[in-house]
Amino acid sequence: MPTIALTGNFGMGKTAVLHVFSRLGAYTVNIDDVVHAILDKPATVKKISRLLGSGVLSKGAGALSINKKRTAAIIFNDSEKREALEQIIHPLVLKEIKRINAAIARRKPDAVIVFEIPLLFEAGYERYFDRTITVHATRNTALRRLLKKGFSKDESLKRINAQMPISRKKRMADFCIDNNESIEKTENRVKRVFRKIQAG
Repeated sequence: MPTIALTGNFGMGKTAVLHVFSRLGAYTVNIDDVVHAILDKPATVKKISRLLGSGVLSKGAGALSINKKRTAAIIFNDSEKREALEQIIHPLVLKEIKRINAAIARRKPDAVIVFEIPLLFEAGYERYFDRTITVHATRNTALRRLLKKGFSKDESLKRINAQMPISRKKRMADFCIDNNESIEKTENRVKRVFRKIQAG
């Protein structure tokens, strides 16, 4: 049962590639969904509000939650606070990755599991996976896609610059998938990688 980590930088198409792996029969997990669940836990809310201040809190239906937009505005302008926040979240994410892996392995021992993890190499998670994949595109391609999604150029560049350079992620990965062109071309590249993973 190979466990695969899929990464890349902001706007480069990780989630689109993850969906292709899902259509090919892999079990897929978007780690952002895991993080959102962690951020909803009262204990996590308390720790983050102590770190970043009560301004990151939103009052919902009877419970306080983390306002992700306000949080992003703080951490992408303050690397020390971003790193401190990661120290809170990363151990919880790793614990959940292990739990999901074990649950799928019990149901289907021969499953291929692909986790989309934006900060894979930054967090040092790569050692917990059998193979790693970096999805890449040029900065201009990423910016063009992000602007279409409604992100400002300034916000997009701050997020991209906060991540490890994509050239380094490509060197560290077992496989690289070029996502500069059409989705059809990307799908063919994903299929080739998936066959190699299945072949062992």
